Amino acid sequence: MKPSSLTWLSFLSGATVMASEMAASRLVAPYFGSSTPVWAALISLVLGGLALGAHLGGRVADRAARLEPLRVALGVAALLLTALPFLARVLLPGATTAVMTGRPMEAMGRVALVVLVAIPPLLALGAVGPFLVRVGLGGVTSAGAHAGRLSSASTLGSIVGTLLAAFVVLPWLGTARAMACFAGMLGLTATWGLGWRWRAVAVGVPAAALVLGTHALPRHPQALEVAESPHAFLQVLESPSGTRSLVFDEGFAVQSTWVPGQPVRDEVFAHYLLTPAMARAEPRTPRVLVLGLGAGTSARGLRETYPGAYVVGVELDAMVVKLARQHFGLGTEVEVHIADARTFLRRDTRRYDAIIVDAFRFPYVPFHLTTREFAQEVAAHLEPGGVACFNVGRFRDERAVVRAVGGTLATVFPQVLAADARNQSNTLLYAGPEGMGERLSARTSSLPLSLRPLATRVVGELQPVASAQPLTDDRAPVEMLTDAILLKALMGSEALK
Repeated sequence: MKPSSLTWLSFLSGATVMASEMAASRLVAPYFGSSTPVWAALISLVLGGLALGAHLGGRVADRAARLEPLRVALGVAALLLTALPFLARVLLPGATTAVMTGRPMEAMGRVALVVLVAIPPLLALGAVGPFLVRVGLGGVTSAGAHAGRLSSASTLGSIVGTLLAAFVVLPWLGTARAMACFAGMLGLTATWGLGWRWRAVAVGVPAAALVLGTHALPRHPQALEVAESPHAFLQVLESPSGTRSLVFDEGFAVQSTWVPGQPVRDEVFAHYLLTPAMARAEPRTPRVLVLGLGAGTSARGLRETYPGAYVVGVELDAMVVKLARQHFGLGTEVEVHIADARTFLRRDTRRYDAIIVDAFRFPYVPFHLTTREFAQEVAAHLEPGGVACFNVGRFRDERAVVRAVGGTLATVFPQVLAADARNQSNTLLYAGPEGMGERLSARTSSLPLSLRPLATRVVGELQPVASAQPLTDDRAPVEMLTDAILLKALMGSEALK
C-alpha cells in the first residue's frame, strides 16, 4: 500500500476518534449532563479503549503483516458507530428513569450495553497506529520517519475532526447524523480494498442513518415539537389541559411553562416575581434582567405583575428563543439577547432594579455562575438598593450547593435570604440590601391576587444566609457537590423524582 494511503488512513482515523468523542458528549448530555465528571468518564473510556486497541492491534499486526484485518475491523467499527446513537436513544432514557427512581443496577446495566457497543470501534481505531507502522515499515532506517509521519497525520486529523464536529457538522446535522457522516467516511476508506459488497454496507448503513437521523431524537408522547440545538435536545409538550412546557433533554426539569389566558403562578417562576418588591425603590415600572430566559415564563410574569416593566432576557440557546416565539407567546416587548450570562454582563453597561439568575439545568448549576466574581458582576449591574434572585438546586434536605452558593453571595451582598420552593429540588436565594423581607411584607397587598398567598408564605419562611468560604472562578466544585448529593440519594435507594 502506498505511504500516502497509509498517511490518509491515519489522518482519517484521528479525525473519526475526535469527531466521535465530540458527538458522544452530545449523545450522553441529555441523560447525564455535560459536567466535568461526565467529560472525565467519557474521555477515560475513549482513551482506555484506544490504549487497549493499540496493545492488541500491535500483536495482531505482527502476526498478519497485512492491512486486510484492520480494514475489516474498521468497516465493522463504522457500522457500530452509526448504530450507537439509535441504541443510546433506546437504552439511555430508561437508564435515567432508573436512576431517578432509585434503581441504580438497572441503570448500570443499560449504560453497560451502550458501552459494549462503543468498545469495539475504539479497539479498531486504537489498532490503526500499530498496523500502519508494521505494514508500512520499509526498513529499520526509515522506521522513525514513517512512525513520525503517521503520528503527525493522526494528530492533524484529530484537530480537523474536532473543529469540524464542533463548528460545522454537529450544528448542521445533529448528533446521530454527524456520527453517521464520519462513520461513512471511515467505512468507505477502510473497505476500499475489500470489494464492492463491503463498501456497499460500510457506506449504505451510514447513508441510511443520515436519512433516519431525526428518529434518534427522544420524543415525549405529548410533544408538539422536538428540536436539537448545539446545547441540548428540546421538547415542547402540551398537556390535555392545554398547558405547554419546555423541557430539556430527558425532561426531568421543566424550563418554562405557559397556560394561555392564565397568569404565571408556577412555584419557582412565581418566586422570581417577588424580587422587584424586595428592592428599596417602589416597583412601579422596574427594569429587570433575566439571565436564563428560557421560553420567557418569568419575563411574561414580570410584565403581568408590574405593568410597564422593562424586561431584558439573556438566553444561551437561540433555538430556545425560536421555540419561545412559536409556542410560548414570547413577544417583541421583551428585549432578547443570545449570549452567555457572563459575556453579556461584561459588555452591558446598564443597571437594573432586579436581576433574575435562572441558568439552572437539572441537576447542575453552571459553575461559572456560582462564583464570587460572577456575584460581583451581578451586583455591579444593580441599581443602588436593587435585588438579585438566584435559583439553586438541592435535593430535599441536602443543601450542600445551596450553602456554597449562598455563602458566596453573602460575601458580596449585604443580605442574603433563602426560601425553598414547594418541591424537592429548588431553593431561591435573594441577595440585596438589608430589609428585603420587611419590604416584601409591606408591599404584598399591592401584588396581584394570584401572588399574595406566595408572598405571605415567603415572608414567613425567609431564612438568613451567613457568609462562608466563597466559590471562585479558580475553584468552584459545585458539580462535585451535586454528584455527592445524587450518590448519597442513590446509596439510600431514594427516588429522585
